[in-house]
Amino acid sequence: MIDSKQLIEYAKHPELALRNLEQLMPFLDSDDETEQGCVSDLLENCGAPALSQIPFLCAQLKSGLAPRVYWASTLLGRLGSNEPLDRSRLHTDLCGVLTDESIELSARERAAWAIGETKPVDRVCRVNLEEIVEKAPARLKRLLETALAD
Repeated sequence: MIDSKQLIEYAKHPELALRNLEQLMPFLDSDDETEQGCVSDLLENCGAPALSQIPFLCAQLKSGLAPRVYWASTLLGRLGSNEPLDRSRLHTDLCGVLTDESIELSARERAAWAIGETKPVDRVCRVNLEEIVEKAPARLKRLLETALAD
């Protein structure tokens, strides 16, 4: 586990933060708001993850912890639509977030955004999104509609 001093070093070198996502994510659960804020800032500025980090990030989607879900979705969305990845599996995991109403709305909104960023959406995901959009709050609905748009 990294310490607070290393967090400061990572702030100077975002590529280090990106390479050490597994060590950073636990800080999002910290009781120390300074650590939480520092890690959020690092994740905001570190860019897109490596394809090899997708399994770890998808596991964070299933954690049920809103900060982890939010940032995992953000990082996955940064992969965009040009990366060669298993979109079906990725979208299935992101749809799982959307259907879990125990997860904070902001994290579910970020999952919808990530789906929209990593198009195209396959038929199974499209059906799931169409069901969710009917009952979604306004902002989530807009994000889902963007994800469904061709």
